[in-house]
Amino acid sequence: MTGYEKPVRVKVPAYHVGDVKAEVKLAYAIDLFLRGVVSLGRAAELAGMHIYDFIMELRRRGLFAFSYSEEEIREELGI
Repeated sequence: MTGYEKPVRVKVPAYHVGDVKAEVKLAYAIDLFLRGVVSLGRAAELAGMHIYDFIMELRRRGLFAFSYSEEEIREELGI
């Protein structure tokens, strides 16, 4: 553990299946990213994932890594 980490205790139901540590890290990273506290790259790093996999996980959850207005999309596409 580095000086930048803080241990946290989380109660998990006995019937839970999966890697709790990885799921908590991912949930925390997503929360920080969505609140604008960290960048997309930093969130992926906190989750222990490649940035592409983090983006795909966001999409799987119905979330988006990038938010563009209609005007920005039109400008980017040149229409």
